[in-house]
Order: sequence, then C-alpha cells, then structure tokens
Amino acid sequence: MKIISWNIRGLGGFEKRKEVRKLVGDQKPFIRCLQETKLSHCDVFMCSTLWGSSQHAFSYRPSDGASGGLLTLWDTSEVEVWTSETSNHVLWCRGRFVKSGDEFLLANVYAPCDDGAKQRLWDSLSARILLTGRERVCICGDFNAVRQPEERRSARGSQRSMDIDPFNHFIDENNLIDLPLIGRNFTWFKGDGLVMSRLDRFLLSEEWCLTWPNCKQVATLRGLSDHCPLVLSASDEDWGPRPSRMLKCWTDVPGYNSFVKEKWNSLHVDGWGGFVLKEKLKMIKVALKGWHQAHVQNLPSRIESLKERLSVLDQKGEEEELTEIELAELHGVTAGIHSMSRLHASISWQQSRSLWLKEGDANTKYFHSVLARRRRRNAISVIQVGGVTLEGVNPIRQAVFSHFASHFKNPDMERPGVDNLQFKRLSHFERGSLIKPFTEAEVKTAV
Repeated sequence: MKIISWNIRGLGGFEKRKEVRKLVGDQKPFIRCLQETKLSHCDVFMCSTLWGSSQHAFSYRPSDGASGGLLTLWDTSEVEVWTSETSNHVLWCRGRFVKSGDEFLLANVYAPCDDGAKQRLWDSLSARILLTGRERVCICGDFNAVRQPEERRSARGSQRSMDIDPFNHFIDENNLIDLPLIGRNFTWFKGDGLVMSRLDRFLLSEEWCLTWPNCKQVATLRGLSDHCPLVLSASDEDWGPRPSRMLKCWTDVPGYNSFVKEKWNSLHVDGWGGFVLKEKLKMIKVALKGWHQAHVQNLPSRIESLKERLSVLDQKGEEEELTEIELAELHGVTAGIHSMSRLHASISWQQSRSLWLKEGDANTKYFHSVLARRRRRNAISVIQVGGVTLEGVNPIRQAVFSHFASHFKNPDMERPGVDNLQFKRLSHFERGSLIKPFTEAEVKTAV
C-alpha cells in the first residue's frame, strides 16, 4: 500500500507534469492526492500526462477562485473506488484495495488560510468521521495549520499560533494518528530560505493503523513546487536506486553515429574473427556506458544533484538563517532545476515516442509482469543472523555489510601472538588417559 500527497501548485506547466509523472513512476503509488492552486478543469488527457499509460482513473474538485483545487488519481488494477464526492476544501473517495479486499475512506484536503474557514472545515470533517464509525479513514493534504510552534518558522521571528489549538483539538477529538515525519522537519518552503512550515501530513484512524501497522510517512525532495511530496507506505521495501537500462533513442542524439564509428575503428584486437567481434563489442559497451552518462543520463543526475543541494540549503535554513551568498545560491539552484527540467523534458518526450511504444520494449503488460515476477523471486525479505531473524531493508543491509566487512578487514593490522608464552603441558600419564577406553563405571557415573 502506497499513497502520495503533494501540493504541486501549477499543473498547467509541462515541466511540473513531467515531475509529477516521474514521481509516480519512481514510487509506484496506488493512490495519488494532488492539491492545486488553480485547477479549473481536469480531463483524461491531463491525468494521462500525470500518471502515464498504465491503468488509472481520477476524481477532481475544481478550484474556487485562486485556491482549493483537488485531484485524486488511483491505479485501477490495485484500487477500486465506488463513490467520490466533494465538499468545501475536501474530495472524498470510498473504495477498497483489490488484492487485500480492505475497504477505506480517503479524504484529499486543501485547507483555506482563514482561521474561521479552517474551523468550519475541521467541524465538517469531524461530522463525516463520526458518521463513518469504525472505518479505515485516511485524511491527507495541505492543512495550512501546524500542531506546535516548532513546526513553523517565520522571517520575522514571531510565531503565529491561532490555528494550533483548534487543529490539535480536531485531531484528538477524532482519535486520529499523526505519524512521525521521516526525512524532513518542514514540508513547505517559501523560497527565501527564511520561512518554512509543516503544513502537509497524513492523519490516520486507529482502524487504518491496525490494518497496516507498519505505516510510515516520508517527505521526499522537493523540486519545482514549494511543497515536499509526502509518501505514505506500508511494508514496502526500498533497496535503493534501480539499475539503468540501455535506451534506443541514442540514435536520435547528435553525434551518436560518429562516436560509435570512431570508437569502433579505434579498437584493435588480435585473433580470429569471432573473438575480435566479441571483444570489440565488450569494449564498445563500456565506451557507450560513458557516453550515456555524459549525453543522456547526465541531465537527470544533474537535476537530482541540484535537488540534493536544495535540500541541504533547506535543512540549513531550518536550523539557522542563510547568508546572502547561500540565499543567492538557493535562487540559482531553483532556476537551474527549472531550466534543466525543460531540457530534459524535450529528451523524455523523444524517448516516449515510436521506438518504445511501437516495439513495446518498456510499456507492455508482459514486460511488467515478467519484471514483477523477477523482483519477487530475487527479493530478500528475511534472513537469520546468529539465530536472530531480521526483517526490513536497513537491518538486512547492515547485517550483510557487517558480514562481509568482517571477512575483508585489513590483514596488516596487529594481532596478538602466542610467541614466548608458557603453556601448561600434559604429563605422559595424562596424555595416555585421553585415548584410554571408557570403563563401565565411568559410563554409569556420566549417565
């Protein structure tokens, strides 16, 4: 089970749609809850650009003026939604997870900024939760409120606290569970490096947490939006980056043909024809890997590097005020993400065209089914170390690392020796007793 909530602010931009789609592809969510400042209209084409070619459906609430737009998308092969209804600042969806059959009620929330309007929203949510009884309820989105002063930082130094008590009262009154946030302290950043808050979160009912006791919410790196995407997951194992695959769009990159021709002619291998061909193919593969890093894969990696640098600046801004140089760097990094995203979008648009879709190399149902079976077969879910059973990615990863680290320690390190040590020695009689046959009396005594 995996759900993503994100206030994207500006789905009309192609770059942001590509970023939303990339996050969907990386995280493989069952449900995606988006909050949009100006969402006056939503159709099948827009949702396809956000989700991709896989099966999906959606429900949306148009924005009221300049705020309040809500969009919920879900994977129809994993989630079945029966009803969808809207109220002020909320988009409700009721359904079930197909594989487990567990039913749920999901609320996508985009709270207003006015304190009075927020209180009316808390009251309406409480009334709806009261009617549901003991159901699995998940309320997520941008609440535009914090639970304690430490969750908000202002450039003026003063902390606005009018919304803290009503928001806590709403959570406590409905017995909602606010999971600890992993990865970040704040989820919204103004962009000046001085103002930040934790406005986004998942609130879960007790029944939801009983069904999925291993739920966790993680704030991932923000990119084009001023909000961090939140991921709610249960029992999902993330073993790190996936290996890259060769792209057939290389022939469309300028200089590819001349690079291959020059590199192939520069390789010299002696031997019979079959051996020469095999060795040159191995060497050209290594050369193409470096070319791929520089011309195709380098763009997304540079974008991710900028996002990581942006995260470092954000985290530093959470602890102390940024200097003028750091603020200038923050604005430069943000501008770099925008420009590189536009450049990468043109390449991605080319990649998604004829070769992949025509030949079915990456988007067929068969390909995904084979990939899923291989991942399940190769997955390591449980290992035993010293009689202790370990589960989860981090414990298993640490156990494997410690095991091989103990085998490959520095052999030159000083070890205690046994030279010049005086040991006790057995006498001649004692040595003979070691091989003496057991007597019947000794066996009875031992038994």
